[in-house]
Amino acid sequence: MIELSAQAIFLQDSHGCAVPFDADDLAVRIRSVLPGKGAESDALARDAVSAVEYALRRAGKPKSGPLYVKASAVDAMIANILQSVGLDEAAAAYGRTKRIDDESDRFQDARIAALLNERLQLSGERLAAVARKVSNTLRAIGADVSSTELVLELAKHFLDSLDAVGSVNLSLPEPGWNDKGFILPPEEFTCRISAESARLLAPQCRAVKVQPVDLRVFPALRVELRFFPLLRGSELETPVTELAFAPLLAPVAACVDELCIAADGACARHGADAATPLKLLLHFADAESFATEAMGCAGRKAAAGILNGLAAFFTGMITRRPEKITCA
Repeated sequence: MIELSAQAIFLQDSHGCAVPFDADDLAVRIRSVLPGKGAESDALARDAVSAVEYALRRAGKPKSGPLYVKASAVDAMIANILQSVGLDEAAAAYGRTKRIDDESDRFQDARIAALLNERLQLSGERLAAVARKVSNTLRAIGADVSSTELVLELAKHFLDSLDAVGSVNLSLPEPGWNDKGFILPPEEFTCRISAESARLLAPQCRAVKVQPVDLRVFPALRVELRFFPLLRGSELETPVTELAFAPLLAPVAACVDELCIAADGACARHGADAATPLKLLLHFADAESFATEAMGCAGRKAAAGILNGLAAFFTGMITRRPEKITCA
């Protein structure tokens, strides 16, 4: 799965080592500790990851460029989520699945510290932190004797990531709004959209699909969109251009707007007004294959450029700003 036009997030341990935030991997780690392995557990793991990612991006604003986050902060947020839904044992088990080491050996290299002080004018706590991270990295790769250039490049990298997001406030909804397990089925609100929009959800088309709304952790409306059904219902020939295909998205945009209003209304009818307006998450399920097969894109870079353009055009047509847009 690819996230379109999103700020990159990196998880950073106390040594300074950073790895990309992997939503799928995090969901797998969460599912591995949940007592059940069915659809409800999958939904809980998915929503927990979404809640964490949403909180991190909000905490990182208005920062530009990659967002560095302490791995311990993410682990604490996941444990908090699991405890909030009454899964204390799962929260404890999750703590034992940590992928990134939180312990630091406090190694200090005087030569590196002196070099950074001289070349980068670092001092005090920032000097000590960067020197420790550089030293730990060199030891990890077996470079006990390293060039000045390597030391300085590593130091510049760690300076960029030094101000990692640490403690992050995670707002969780209060449980108890619904005795059906906090799940709002699509049938509760898709019955209230227009016939034209309903046609896009029908089995004959399947250009739009809506997931159940789980209000336990991350109240969100998840809408899955497909391009190929729209193309099949048109008179366009392949390879189709972005300019020619874009107008076909207009009825889909109207459908998404109606779904947002209808889902919010269903929440209100069940006494879950506090969860509205629901966050909107869009997933273009067949976008990559469509870019290759129907638009003739050669290479992933060209496809990504086209898909970002279509996503921007689509979000410009809908009323509610999506919190996240992904494609597969």
